[in-house]
Amino acid sequence: MANYAVIENGKVVNLCIAEPSDSKPANWVMCESGAIGWDYTNGQFIDNRPAPEVVTPSTPTKEQLLAQLNALQAQIQALA
Repeated sequence: MANYAVIENGKVVNLCIAEPSDSKPANWVMCESGAIGWDYTNGQFIDNRPAPEVVTPSTPTKEQLLAQLNALQAQIQALA
């Protein structure tokens, strides 16, 4: 069995497993990697997903932490 990508308009639209000896449509391309939605250009599978955004957590200031503490203390007092 081998993995095949079904290509339409330069995009992988499906992935299939089939015997290499079976006849296949012209838009089936043998692949080892690739995923639905990837581009297929010049015989190459290209992951076109945008790079994940790196979010750096900010360190709260002393004033921000004190404000949070005061708000929590007020909530605790309201419960008593």
